Amino acid sequence: MVKIERLGEYREDLAAEMGKLLVELSDKHDGTAVSKELLTNIIESPWHEQLVAFDDEGKLVAMATLTVVMGAGMVRNAYLEDLVVSEKCRGQGLGGKMWDEIVKWGREKNCRRLEFTTRGKDKKAGAIGFYLHKGAVIRDTNFFRFELTSA
Repeated sequence: MVKIERLGEYREDLAAEMGKLLVELSDKHDGTAVSKELLTNIIESPWHEQLVAFDDEGKLVAMATLTVVMGAGMVRNAYLEDLVVSEKCRGQGLGGKMWDEIVKWGREKNCRRLEFTTRGKDKKAGAIGFYLHKGAVIRDTNFFRFELTSA
């Protein structure tokens, strides 16, 4: 039985587990623990959330980071920065349970939409297939990124 929680306090051991899990999300991550400053900022902010899921043994098996983005005209949108489920738990419904918690959080924050990006081309496989199955729509858009730091 998996337990999904909203992270309420910083734990050094959990920050280390999170760093290792992020390697499964992207090769941009090197397995380094998530910084105390970053996690503390997320925990203390009413506009951010860190969801974490643990297996029966208390091991981290999934996580998601969420933010409320304010737009012109007083529009609130939830933004999913990352959602990662451990490879050993994929295909068992955990992604769907995390999705339900993500949607619940966005609604609690009175957000109009949930927005996110993912990489890949195959619309039937992986993350894209998962999100389409959940009812998300791929928009015809150009996603830009401008690096603010050199690090």
